[in-house]
Amino acid sequence: MSVEIPVHPERAAELHDAYKLFTEDSTGTMCVEKAVDALRLIGSNPTHLAVEYAILDLDKRHPGYLSFDNFMKLALQEWGELESDTLLKEAFRVFDIRNCGSLPKEEVTQILVGSGDERLSPEEAEWFLSQIPVGSDDTIRYQDVIELINSI
Repeated sequence: MSVEIPVHPERAAELHDAYKLFTEDSTGTMCVEKAVDALRLIGSNPTHLAVEYAILDLDKRHPGYLSFDNFMKLALQEWGELESDTLLKEAFRVFDIRNCGSLPKEEVTQILVGSGDERLSPEEAEWFLSQIPVGSDDTIRYQDVIELINSI
């Protein structure tokens, strides 16, 4: 499943040129070392380890390599230009092993209480989730969670 990444056409062209310059010819992907070089070319200064961890977060199926879409996400994260909605969707997708756009309410509660820099108390999580429609199968669409976060 691909997420549309909001980016200015000139920025996208700059990223495409940098990616193309450092792409492995036979695979069409970029390894960690080349990703570091490409990010430095476009004005970022990441460490090798930071890029390696970021790549693992972006694509668990192909560790150590970046597709163009994931390179663009990484570059935009480095520049602080990736929309917060996109970041939230990507974060929820990590937990959505069925890839269905929703998570069990209990799992969302555990995420809100036990993950991230701004953890909620169990009471705060309960109130938060009471503001979101729950499906008949006791699941919550993460788009509803994102919309509530943005409205607060």
